[in-house]
Amino acid sequence: MNAPCSGAPLTAPHVTTGGLCRWKAINKEGRHVGFQFLAHYTWSKSLNYDSDYYAINPRLNYGVADTDRKHVFLLTGLVELPFGRGKTFLGGVRGIADRIVGGWSLSGTMTWESGLPFSPSYSCFADRDTGPCRPNLVGAVHITGSRNGYFTTTGGVPLQPHGTAGDTIGPWQRPAFGTFGSAGRNSLRGPGFSQADVSVAKNFSLKEGISIQFRTDIFNLFNKVNLDNPENPQTCVDCQGGGTIINTAFRGRALQRQIMFSLRLQF
Repeated sequence: MNAPCSGAPLTAPHVTTGGLCRWKAINKEGRHVGFQFLAHYTWSKSLNYDSDYYAINPRLNYGVADTDRKHVFLLTGLVELPFGRGKTFLGGVRGIADRIVGGWSLSGTMTWESGLPFSPSYSCFADRDTGPCRPNLVGAVHITGSRNGYFTTTGGVPLQPHGTAGDTIGPWQRPAFGTFGSAGRNSLRGPGFSQADVSVAKNFSLKEGISIQFRTDIFNLFNKVNLDNPENPQTCVDCQGGGTIINTAFRGRALQRQIMFSLRLQF
């Protein structure tokens, strides 16, 4: 079991079920006069052990945590549009005209996150009886970003146990019988995630202390398709279908564009 590191003092160690976990991060926040906004950036690296084979060789599965995102950027903002009575534009309007053009606000959130890590595997069933199933890495792995062939594989050609070590195809090699491959745990990165959400609100004042707000929320404004990581068996470098992505982010729960309307009485 891999527990994420908690946000704590820089370089502070944390114990997880699988062993020691280390977390490092840099956070920056800022504000600007004139409208409200928050910009938040985190650069981090979370390292831990995996419980698989931990009792025999803890270092074998030491690597970045399953939940590690190296970069996370968040920008949120809220601005009251300068239209209507007393505002920069159409400041002299009154009555019904002011109710139409005034009281509008615009807010939004932009999120960008780098991808989560995953481990390459191979058809290792005859090579070992326990422990990780990862091939030898003998070359550079190209990340295409495509859902069909996200990373370099053998094209479905099995790595045969011919010799010690076995076959080599592209950057992948079959480890010798009874050994573990050199490819590290969580040594590859999946697709990043980005999403922009926008809200437009109109406030109608009924009387002192009472108002109605009409609001339109647009989630995933640009209808960005965020892909999930390849999942087993798609992490297998020498299997048919290896390297493909069959789901959207968060195991298919990532939103495509959605529009929501709401009406709220405020008092």
